[in-house]
Amino acid sequence: MTTVRVFLPGPVAVIPSQKVRDQLAPRLRPAHLVDNINALARAGALPARMEEKHLAVYTDTHVVGLYVTELGDAYRLGWAAPRGFRDEERLLRGALLLGGAAGWHEYHQIRDVPRGVTSSHMALLRQAWADANRLQPPPPRLPPRHTEYLDLMEQVIEAGRDIEVARQRAEPPIHYRRRESTREERRSASGVYAFTLVRPTTLAAGAVVHLADQPELRGKVKRLEGTNLVVRFDGPIDYGRIPAQGALTVMPSDLVFRAQADAVAALRRGEVSNPEMLRWFVDRQLAPFRTDPMARPRRALDPGGQLPAFQKALAVPDVLLILGPPGTGKTRTITEIVAACTARGERVLVTSHTNRAVDNVLQQLPEDIRTVRVGNEDAMTGRARELMVENHVTAAREHILAATQAMASRLAVFTGEAEAAGRWLVHLTDSLDAAHRAEQEAAGLAASLDHAVRRAQAPLAGRLAATGSRAEAARAAAERLRARESQWEQRHARAHARAGAGPLAFFHRWLADRRLGRLHAVRRRLGPAHAELADATAAHDAVRAEADRLVAADPEATGLIGARDAAVGRRKDAAAEAGRSAEMLWAMVAQVVPVPPLAVPDDLAAWRVLRDQFGASVRMLRGRAGLLAEWRDGIGDAELDLQREFVRYADVVAATCIGTATSKLLAELQFDLAIVDEAGQISTPNLLVPLIRAKRCVLVGDHMQLPPYLDDEVRQWRESLARDAALPREAAREIGELLRHSAFERLYGTVPPDHQVMLAVQRRMPQEIGRFVSDAFYQGSLLTDHSGGGGDPVFTSPFAMVDTADLSAGERGERSAGRGEGGNGHGWVNPLEADLIVRLVTRYARHYRDWAVILPYRAQAERIRAGLRNTLGDGPQVADNVGTVDSFQGGERDLIVYGFTGSNPRGEVGFLTELRRLNVAVSRAKWQLVLVGDTTTLGAARDEGFRALMGRMLDHLGEAGDRRPSAEVRARLDRAEGEFL
Repeated sequence: MTTVRVFLPGPVAVIPSQKVRDQLAPRLRPAHLVDNINALARAGALPARMEEKHLAVYTDTHVVGLYVTELGDAYRLGWAAPRGFRDEERLLRGALLLGGAAGWHEYHQIRDVPRGVTSSHMALLRQAWADANRLQPPPPRLPPRHTEYLDLMEQVIEAGRDIEVARQRAEPPIHYRRRESTREERRSASGVYAFTLVRPTTLAAGAVVHLADQPELRGKVKRLEGTNLVVRFDGPIDYGRIPAQGALTVMPSDLVFRAQADAVAALRRGEVSNPEMLRWFVDRQLAPFRTDPMARPRRALDPGGQLPAFQKALAVPDVLLILGPPGTGKTRTITEIVAACTARGERVLVTSHTNRAVDNVLQQLPEDIRTVRVGNEDAMTGRARELMVENHVTAAREHILAATQAMASRLAVFTGEAEAAGRWLVHLTDSLDAAHRAEQEAAGLAASLDHAVRRAQAPLAGRLAATGSRAEAARAAAERLRARESQWEQRHARAHARAGAGPLAFFHRWLADRRLGRLHAVRRRLGPAHAELADATAAHDAVRAEADRLVAADPEATGLIGARDAAVGRRKDAAAEAGRSAEMLWAMVAQVVPVPPLAVPDDLAAWRVLRDQFGASVRMLRGRAGLLAEWRDGIGDAELDLQREFVRYADVVAATCIGTATSKLLAELQFDLAIVDEAGQISTPNLLVPLIRAKRCVLVGDHMQLPPYLDDEVRQWRESLARDAALPREAAREIGELLRHSAFERLYGTVPPDHQVMLAVQRRMPQEIGRFVSDAFYQGSLLTDHSGGGGDPVFTSPFAMVDTADLSAGERGERSAGRGEGGNGHGWVNPLEADLIVRLVTRYARHYRDWAVILPYRAQAERIRAGLRNTLGDGPQVADNVGTVDSFQGGERDLIVYGFTGSNPRGEVGFLTELRRLNVAVSRAKWQLVLVGDTTTLGAARDEGFRALMGRMLDHLGEAGDRRPSAEVRARLDRAEGEFL
């Protein structure tokens, strides 16, 4: 789409709704918006977009929604919203630029619009909008192989959606026998309640449930531990509305599948950040590139894969695959890539399938990188919660309020009901008015008093004039003589100064004597002149004193003198009050803006100039105070807008793959680089969701660890495709591959060598464990850099096994725990192994503080948890450190105890045939690995691949490990327990 200019040939009428008037009041009126629309239209620069039901018009400050009236001759202004960055992005995608000289006019009601004069010009606008859309380049024509690939992807997504929704609908209600409120810290007013279930369930965190028979009371599963279920409801909920015993119902959701389908649709339309994406996945065609050998990370990276991965990630134009076996420092490598890319101004998306994987990367990111975490708070770690966009907004709001508090306090005197500055300005004006009145009154009284004085002094007028004339003449004569005296003194001094030497000295002595004589003559006359002045002055003063007595005896004159003196006093008092007001106003203004020192004027004209200056300052600061107060008040109302801006200006945005599509905060946001961790576990439909948002990507994973998860129903559907005659065999095979293998696994080894790199040095496991992992899963290419084991109290090697094959089949055998292992068939328990593991961990807990027990089945995990609670206590250590393989992907412990559980004469090992699960389990150990299992079952497994792996493992135990019969281990534990007791 592009921008099209449209000239509107006639006037346009706008009728603001009452809702808009109320919304904008009191700070803004619709007329202001219409005035701005007119100004932009006259310049031919009024942006607008045709939306589904209205015309969106963009003023300088707002976006307004205009709806055509029934007659089509006017618009109703239905809403107005502040213009933000998302609006700018919409305009960049295409707009109409409206112009015209006829103008836009506001009318209060529709009946006020003159008929036949105005028009909405809607036909013209729709045509221009259609033209703008036609100018948009058509979507690319996809090669048939790309279309077929996307068709198959849609089949996979739709089948997954149908299976999942059907499964959710078939789920029976989850009954609980007790409910209670919790006191958990939370960042919203939502109600959080704990339910004790009647029996365990397989609900996952994030699942949406509602109270049976009360669908409006819905919430998300926050945590599930055994039969303890914690639910965060969507809003506050009255405790009394929750039955003491009842049931929860799972609400079907296809949110994940909609996000996947949207990604496929975007690929089909070509609306992706990198239009070459399909060439990666279908054709394995990638652009050649050259790395910069001088690129260096902040922290040291080893040359055995980490540094080459870092350098390639900075240069790759499309996709780089980093194979990160256990303990090779993939998180360290990722953080250095992130730091380098953000340092050069790139926006990076960090994502993975699970919240834990995302948060593991965030743990190591430098604090100077602006990082925002988006997603479900309940599924995040503590560090990630600190980076949540909500917390960024809260911190920014508090910082802004704190930073502006001092200014707001200083400006408080210019606003509010008790506006001090305004009151002092009024007081200054009143004081100046009072001074002006007093001055005018004093001037009028002075004229009347002059007339009264002349009348009272009339009998002495002649004498006053005569004595005054004589005194003035005597004063003038004396001043003339003093002037001549000064003149002759100066002349004498000059002649005397030259009379000391030189050829004319005699002449200057003569001249000095002559001028001294003149000076003495003047001084002789000056004495009588002074005497005459004194006599004349005394005579005049006597007559004046007599005249003053006449005035004092005149009632009219004395009254006027009193009135005049009172007016002068009032003028002085008013001027003093004006000065006090000016000092207060100056102090208030000086706290906010720089002002020159206060100079108190002498006359009222200068006072009025100063008052006008204060008035202008008060008006300016009153407006500033109002804007600041409005901003401080409004910052709490702009939560979502602020969140969007924080996300938009973040260096790094972190979210799960699906979270990048389901969070509204990330809508329409594009990234320079997407880094996908644990990509080997992510199905292709899930992987596409974040990748369509990035210009280039780095996939970090290990396809020799956990694969994408498939439940029984999807696996059965995949197997049924082979029997579907309507589906071509090649398509069925491709769908099977899409389901069975991650995109990372399918790409690694098939893309050009420059686009993949392996991190080849592991530092987590001792050599004994690392060599087995390397030989069994990485063709011997994984090297070890580790200091070795740490003196285990039970075994002589870091790679150890307790072999239960020394016992009878009845003692060591497995037992069915029923169906329900997360859709993966039967659950199994092994009482003998559970007892051994509980005793081992109880012994080890005094030696290894950081331990974990990994099991293939949840039922066995729960049995061991129960046993450890009896020996170690019912604390978080037991709950967090015992679980299935999936829960420990990406983690590590000093001690790992892995129980195989399976023991039967049939050689059945269940889903242990997924060999990569064993890789995950054994590669978690930092110092000691203890395996517990029945080697007769493991070594004779019916699955050929698993049997071969077990043979290799048993050989390695014989060469570098410590394999003990279970009876010997139990005896040693008996002795240790006796010593401890």
